[in-house]
Amino acid sequence: MSMNRAQFKFNLDSKSILGEQWHSMYSTRETVKFDKAHFETAMMNVIREPNINSSAILRADILQEVLCDSNGNKRTLKKCQDKELEISDPEAKKLGVDDFDVRFPPINPELDLYCSTEIVRRIIPRNPYKDAIMNQTCLILNGLKDESTSLVIYIPHTQEGDECPFYIPHVKAVAIFLHDKTLSVHYISFKNNTEQLRNESERVVRTAWRLLETAHKHSMGVMQGYQKRVRHDLVVNKVDFQDRYIALKKKYSTHLVDNWQESTDPRKHVFEDIAIAAFLIALWTKMHGPNFREKMQFRDLGCGNGILCYILLSEGIKGLGIDARHRKSWSSFPPEIQACLKEQIIIPSILVRPHPEVKKRLPHLEHNGGIFPVKVAHEVIAPATVVYTSEDLLSSPKVNVTEFPENTFIIGNHSDELTCWIPLLGFPFMVIPCCSHNFSGQRVRFNVRKSVKSSNSTVGNSTYAGLVDHVTCIANRVGWKVDQEMLRIPSTRNAAVIGCENDQLKNFPTQEVYDVIMEDGGPNGWIQNSMALMKRNPRNH
Repeated sequence: MSMNRAQFKFNLDSKSILGEQWHSMYSTRETVKFDKAHFETAMMNVIREPNINSSAILRADILQEVLCDSNGNKRTLKKCQDKELEISDPEAKKLGVDDFDVRFPPINPELDLYCSTEIVRRIIPRNPYKDAIMNQTCLILNGLKDESTSLVIYIPHTQEGDECPFYIPHVKAVAIFLHDKTLSVHYISFKNNTEQLRNESERVVRTAWRLLETAHKHSMGVMQGYQKRVRHDLVVNKVDFQDRYIALKKKYSTHLVDNWQESTDPRKHVFEDIAIAAFLIALWTKMHGPNFREKMQFRDLGCGNGILCYILLSEGIKGLGIDARHRKSWSSFPPEIQACLKEQIIIPSILVRPHPEVKKRLPHLEHNGGIFPVKVAHEVIAPATVVYTSEDLLSSPKVNVTEFPENTFIIGNHSDELTCWIPLLGFPFMVIPCCSHNFSGQRVRFNVRKSVKSSNSTVGNSTYAGLVDHVTCIANRVGWKVDQEMLRIPSTRNAAVIGCENDQLKNFPTQEVYDVIMEDGGPNGWIQNSMALMKRNPRNH
């Protein structure tokens, strides 16, 4: 439930109930419906997820957390070790990061409050080379007599002369106060900006209104039982991913955006692929340890503009990108990167190799004897039909039959027609579905399984939800232990289906693989449609 300005009252001419040093900024005109428990639950979530209040913030790392009772007894929930407190990037801007002492502002003693929670957090901005990383005290105070009162205070570990990060108001302290069923925001200002607090057009004042709106909205959400539909960071550690993202963005983003060759928006594609690269590196580190580069390689099927391959290869990871059509961007990469980008169509080997049972009886047989007529349009003469055999396709340099080294990890980043095929190829994989196609390459719509909808109320029935569920079902059926992650990328098509473990890999393709393909309509037309891809213009996602 969001609120408009008419529901808030600008209070600067009124004295703050918190004490003489405080300035009352805004308060609700009407009594609020939520209670202290709803408010504190919401505000604790905002303390842990400060990006709720500012898109310039990436996350907060909790450095220490202490619970206190009304008698002054304390219980430490978390206290970081010295190594955890270090900031590894020497070029990142820093402000107060060596100050770990909890700060306490003056509070009107007549309110009879005690501190129930003491937190020191470190705010990590999205761009730490522009906005400083900063430590901040967060306090929750409760009333000794009035149990419905709750006060949340933020105190940045800064001084008056410091350059204030963009993502916080330039004041000594911020308080959000629930008292007598009224919600209000209060500031302690620095001496040099008191006059700014009288002007509602000033950013520091507008921020107070926004803080009050967020606190009210999220408290109401808790009261109404709101649950997030999307949960992130289920597969890899958020801090590992975000730190890698910051480092890769600093290293590659400017060059890639400035040298963009395609007609699409570089900001979407570049930052999306940087985020996917950061996620993959975190995933591979989790799978194989820090020396993963020595243990695996990748194949990016349907690699498109090649940006993801460029980043991964530049990070010293072995691999190839494969796409049906050469892209403009490829020519802008260094020769050693271009050598790893292959213009080939993908025809899974299961379509041209003999069935495993046939191979057992006839071990000399290398292909299944298939014949595939393909219509070819010509600018001058009439359309003709070219007949390919499975033997032709196996030997063609323009065809890739997905027979990769055992230590291969397959990437399908919005790989369209290949999406459903990737879990069937017999290699660990991560696929990010985009458009729905069946095994023949035709556009279809998949529906979310009834069993999934009944067991998870947050799953919708959109075309995209149906595709993600279908890929997950395929992967499960052929033995993959499947994980799902909603990637932190600038795309609505951001669900990753990940398969890293499968006890049947040595037996691929199993009979279950053949059964899945046939039950889904079969592969008839895949080879013909794949050969036609070489003549079409590339899609942009």
